[in-house]
Amino acid sequence: MPGLRRRGPRRTPQKIWLVLIPVVLLVSGQLALQTINVSNSNPLQKIALILSPLDLRIHNDGNRSHFWEHANCFTLDSICHGNGEWFYDRSRANGLDTKYQPNITYTQDKRYGSRWPDKRNYFNVSSTTQYHGSEQCPYALTPYHVVVQTKYNDMIGEFYMRCIQGLNQLMQDYPPQSEKDLQLYLHFFEHGKQNVFHGHRLFLGGLPYNGKVDTFVSLVEDDSCQCFEKLVFCGYNEGEKLNDGNITNATKTFIPAPSILSNSTSLMKLRQDLLAQYATKDHMLDHKIHQHRREILLQKGVREEKIGNVDEWKIIGLTDRKYRRIWLDLDDAMKTCEEFLLHKVMCIKLNVEEAESFEEQLLMHASLDVLIGIHGSQFTNGIFLPRHGFILELLPWIPNYSHGYTWAARTQGPTPMGTVFINSDLHHLGYCLSRDSVPLCEHVDKADEVLDEACLTNKSSDVSKQFVWDVRDFNVDVGVVSKFISSFLLQNSTNCDDMQKRGKEKKFILYNVFCSHANESEYSAEHYYQERCEF
Repeated sequence: MPGLRRRGPRRTPQKIWLVLIPVVLLVSGQLALQTINVSNSNPLQKIALILSPLDLRIHNDGNRSHFWEHANCFTLDSICHGNGEWFYDRSRANGLDTKYQPNITYTQDKRYGSRWPDKRNYFNVSSTTQYHGSEQCPYALTPYHVVVQTKYNDMIGEFYMRCIQGLNQLMQDYPPQSEKDLQLYLHFFEHGKQNVFHGHRLFLGGLPYNGKVDTFVSLVEDDSCQCFEKLVFCGYNEGEKLNDGNITNATKTFIPAPSILSNSTSLMKLRQDLLAQYATKDHMLDHKIHQHRREILLQKGVREEKIGNVDEWKIIGLTDRKYRRIWLDLDDAMKTCEEFLLHKVMCIKLNVEEAESFEEQLLMHASLDVLIGIHGSQFTNGIFLPRHGFILELLPWIPNYSHGYTWAARTQGPTPMGTVFINSDLHHLGYCLSRDSVPLCEHVDKADEVLDEACLTNKSSDVSKQFVWDVRDFNVDVGVVSKFISSFLLQNSTNCDDMQKRGKEKKFILYNVFCSHANESEYSAEHYYQERCEF
């Protein structure tokens, strides 16, 4: 990415020597040196971070405490990369404790479930490695470069909860002296999923760093020579100590951690922190949101003189996915919305893939009052909706003989995506779609459950593959959208008992509602679950 590497004054490391260090390799199913087994409690991958017996406690620069000193992170000091190899700059080792220049090898060669590792994620450096290139190696102007790894980093919802939640808390408690001091890299495990999406940048944009983010692979594959004052790895737990025949003392291993912090602050605070950080970075943000709402109405054909106060309008975003879980009859839902135009309700199709930047995604969601769609990572962006905004999650029809019915359409507690909105000042509702939402086996009498199940699970055709809920396209009865608008969006009362009553009558699950009790001025988050979906 142009401009990612910032060059500083040229400086050439002086005394560097090359020594090969043991690397864990898997040859024809056998381990060449030593097998490192990850415990069953963390089966993400077989991964080796083999270190010489050196103390890896974080080096404290002066009296300032850095956030990585308080998490599952470790650091490497005065480290360089060039000519396809990593090495330490020993010329800067004056007074530097060499425990921050350890021998370290990182490999991954085991798949996790259906996920195959990207073997380019490889790291190998020795305290005496010598640089053989002819190019000089300047230091990056940004002093701290941080590699972040958490489970399922490629999935935006998981990334938000496992990575952003912990990073935000750490950076709030121990902020960098300057945002210019910090650059980030995301470590993605799976081969073929090495993209930093706008969604990643959207949530990272609410954190204090220099705004530059790339992948761990980009660090490994960059052939230009570059040195870093400090390279930090976060999201790794220390594993068991190993004895290797080629190393006299016990070595240390590091394995991937499920999240940056095991005890993070609430997701409600995370939402507040990100919104506040964006408002601080852009003092014109509120104006831009209002202007974006106005542009939406103008593009939908509302004349300028009819708009009036844009805050009086209710704008609903209907998710318009183009790949998997496509809302097939979305146009019918859009027509239904037109019936409420006199009530200043406007529906728009929302496709995050059309956004050309994460800033556009921010405005896209901050301009909404309601977000409606099927389970998916786009719901995570719902955290940018205003206070009292609605998220309506359409729950896929999943019979008890199909995978996912106990969690993807959960009604007794929050759905996987719904965890993001728990105890927030947003309303998260759910609605169970029926068998009619499934556009498969339509020639079969749906009342005959035996024949219907046999058709939907027929492995001799493509139907069984198309029926899996997370790849299945769906239809939505237009009555669902109209019921929501009339029963919730156009109701002025946010009394808890009243909302609970309306939810029960109209068959909406109230996963999280920010409502008032006797005193209308005091609000709290309440949860009104159901035992099961009612069709």
